[in-house]
Amino acid sequence: MEKFGEILAELRLDKKMTQKELAKELHVSVGTISNYEKGAHFPDIEKLINLADFFGVTTDYLLGRCEYTFPPDVLSEAVIEDRKAGDLIKVLRQLPSDSKKAIACILSTMEFHMTVSQYGTKEKA
Repeated sequence: MEKFGEILAELRLDKKMTQKELAKELHVSVGTISNYEKGAHFPDIEKLINLADFFGVTTDYLLGRCEYTFPPDVLSEAVIEDRKAGDLIKVLRQLPSDSKKAIACILSTMEFHMTVSQYGTKEKA
């Protein structure tokens, strides 16, 4: 679980925090944060959850089990009208392969057009 320490240090540095500031936020010593980041010790479950909440990531992300930093409640967010992200993912997972490929193509095309229109807007400014 060396990865945990690396991830924690990266999140802390992304917030431009010192180990001392993070320690104060979590009500632990600077040595504890240092040991977490070096992989010498790991937080108990309560501290792990506190870290995840503080940084707005999942515990799985902190533990190196997933690559996305989405906050845990992102699946409950309405994405299209009243359809939640989690519901859309359930539907996508059940689709046949050719339908998934079609949706991927549509999304890629939409992303491309969005990028082109943003680039065009910047050029005119």
